[in-house]
Amino acid sequence: MTAVAYDRAAPQPERDQFLRFVNTLTYDRGRPTEHLPDMPAVLSWLRRERLLSDRVASMERARLGHDPEESDRRIDRFRHLRDVIRAASEEQAATGSISLERVRDLNHILRHGLHYHQLEAGPDHARYGLAKVGDHLDQARATIAGTFAAFLAEDHPDRLRVCANSGCREIFIDRSPTGRRRWCNMRTCGNQAKVAAHRQRHRAPESEGLPAPAPAG
Repeated sequence: MTAVAYDRAAPQPERDQFLRFVNTLTYDRGRPTEHLPDMPAVLSWLRRERLLSDRVASMERARLGHDPEESDRRIDRFRHLRDVIRAASEEQAATGSISLERVRDLNHILRHGLHYHQLEAGPDHARYGLAKVGDHLDQARATIAGTFAAFLAEDHPDRLRVCANSGCREIFIDRSPTGRRRWCNMRTCGNQAKVAAHRQRHRAPESEGLPAPAPAG
């Protein structure tokens, strides 16, 4: 397999799709915000990412609107994928490798996205068409998983990071020249860390100058 040359330029919209997906669950000072609260939100996200056409998104929205149990099952599958990507990213960032369990989870999702094309004859057999056979939502889910798998296999997984801000934990790719970036955004999380470190440095001398407490009695 030929490795893709590392690109320090701006993120690639298609190749970084797994990042946008895993970060649909965000944290602010440790409090989670769910950006995909229900299947209509998932379908809208998939449409924006061009993983579903307008027609298919509308069709799935109508179908799942009449079947709440199936809708719940579908959103659970997408959230499971998100959990797998996050867990694998955290393992990679912490240890430099991903567990076999995560690899199996990812491959299981990829297999569910298999599809094939089928030749269909028109009513008069004068025209023919190619129809894609398979589940649209499973295909979309596998495509997202595929961008993560491609990154791990062909890019630089050692550049995968988890924001060092414990209240944020956003997943990102370190595209800095040195490869030593710790925060998802220097202007937010990075700046907060610098302010906290500055305050800590100034507290220490003050506490050292305090008189020792008088002995009891």
